[in-house]
Formats: sequence, C-alpha cells, structure tokens
Amino acid sequence: MIKLFLDCEWADPHADQLVSLALTSEDGQHRFYAEVSPLPNRPTAFVQAVVYPLLEHGWVSMRAHDLTESLRRFFAQHYDPVVIFDHPDDGKLLRRALQGSFTPTELPRYREALMAQESISPLIERYFRERPEVAKRRHHAGVDAEALRWAWSQLQIEGEGPDGEVADPV
Repeated sequence: MIKLFLDCEWADPHADQLVSLALTSEDGQHRFYAEVSPLPNRPTAFVQAVVYPLLEHGWVSMRAHDLTESLRRFFAQHYDPVVIFDHPDDGKLLRRALQGSFTPTELPRYREALMAQESISPLIERYFRERPEVAKRRHHAGVDAEALRWAWSQLQIEGEGPDGEVADPV
C-alpha cells in the first residue's frame, strides 16, 4: 500500500474547473503534477492573481485527455494506493480527472482518506510559517501537496494518527 497526498487548484467558486493537480507519496519519492490546457479563461480574481502566476506551464500543461491518461499511468505504478486530502473538492476533482472521457468502470481502484480540518490545518499553517520561502509558492498544487504530506507525518510523530476515514475503494 502506498499513501499519496493530493492537492488540486481550481478556477471557480464551485470547484468545477480544474487548474492543476498534484500527488506526492509518503516517502516523497513518487510525484505527479499536471496543469490543464487550456486554462479556464474566467477564473476568480484570487486564482487569476495568486494561482495562475505560480503555474509551471511547459510539459506539465496537458489537454484533459492527456492529463487523464498520464494520471492513470501514475496510478498503475502503485499497488493499493490510499489518496489523502484535506478538502472534499480535491477528491471530487481527482475522480473527474481520472474518469475523463472513460466510463466509470474503467477507473483505477484506490481508497480515499479525507483529513479533518481541525487536526490538519494547524499543522499545514505551521509548515508554511516555518518555511517563508516555500510559503511564497503556497497555492501551487505541488507545494500544497507537500505541505499536507509533512502535516500528516507530524500527526504520526505526535502519535495522533490520521483522523480521516479511509473510504471504500473508488
């Protein structure tokens, strides 16, 4: 089993328009990062001012179908993945990105764990407070996935463990 920490950025208030998606493994050795192309052309003011300037573009910028195929290849490399995230919309956007134009029966199998905000948020804030240079890139999906990974590891060190439930396989 591998634990993958997920963060997504989205362009609209309803989290329907994916901008970028990142996954990083518990040991930090396995990473996935992709941005949609073309980007949503009517992002919120926050996304326009904060998220879009952090995007990498280039080879990580993919059309929806290519992003889905790339993400599925990433999942195929891992046995029994558990995807951990701190916001329900991250899970929703991951499921959509994995499904793409394929039928739901073709989805890779994985389990989800949604972390409770009251336990994980203070640790994420601490991560950024202790790393002011990294904090400048906050709201880049890769940076935020790494912050979640670190926060989760702190829960393990402090003996609190995750309080997110591991859902049935998707």
